[in-house]
Amino acid sequence: MIIDQAANLREMMGKTRDVRVISVASGKGGVGKSSISVNLAIIMSRLGKRVLILDADFGLANIDVMLGITTRLDLRYFLKGEKTIQEIIQLGHEGVRFISGGSGVSELINMSNEQLESMLSTIVHAASDTVLDAPIDVIIMDAGAGVSNTIMQTLLASSETIVVTTPEPTAFLDAYALVKTIVKHDATHPLHLLANKCEKPREAQSVLEGFVNACGRHLGKNINPLGLISYNHNITTSIKRQMPITVSDPYCATSREIDIIARSLLNMPVRESGGVLSRVFSRILRP
Repeated sequence: MIIDQAANLREMMGKTRDVRVISVASGKGGVGKSSISVNLAIIMSRLGKRVLILDADFGLANIDVMLGITTRLDLRYFLKGEKTIQEIIQLGHEGVRFISGGSGVSELINMSNEQLESMLSTIVHAASDTVLDAPIDVIIMDAGAGVSNTIMQTLLASSETIVVTTPEPTAFLDAYALVKTIVKHDATHPLHLLANKCEKPREAQSVLEGFVNACGRHLGKNINPLGLISYNHNITTSIKRQMPITVSDPYCATSREIDIIARSLLNMPVRESGGVLSRVFSRILRP
């Protein structure tokens, strides 16, 4: 069922303008998935892409809070037929648009598979539509944590998925469980691995490489090691201030590391400057 519905969505996406849909997922909460989604979107916008964030942690959404924007418009108004998708798209930092998934909204938490498929289809069509001032180039879907059917359907409907983890063993085990579940449903789905909150660069690099090798050996799945992001206590401060780190401190090591990751995803040249983890990972990327 999940595979069929996800395939229908991908087929639909292929018939629209070339919109790249990147889902961001994690095996467990608290690894920084939403923060990465927001900051990647901001960097991609700076790099000239028109970006839309879909808060796909339905019913438990927080993207609007992280952006410091108060909005009463969320996906429930679309589900009720009171608003169109275009009417609930909000404008955030650096020209990034977003759709709130609502918080504590039972209609969103209890969506049927058919409702989810219809909603995602409508969003992709809206992103391609000239009713906006300009069509969207990239949709970043901040998915919920875990391996529920709704999350799987959301991830498999995207063009590719970034799996976010931290170097802690429990986080890596949950990330592996997520990858295993994705591969079980669709072995061809493109996957990237991103390690966040890394305090020891070389140790994190070693764990990252071990994870990628384990997925290749035990699951037969090639995963792109997307990068490492260093631990930065200012991230917590930026979240409390509701100001993304790439806006509040655009030249810090963390912002530069996110810039490298965004450029890698967009196949753009990577600048040589950056923090310790940036330099370490740049060496990994070199042939």
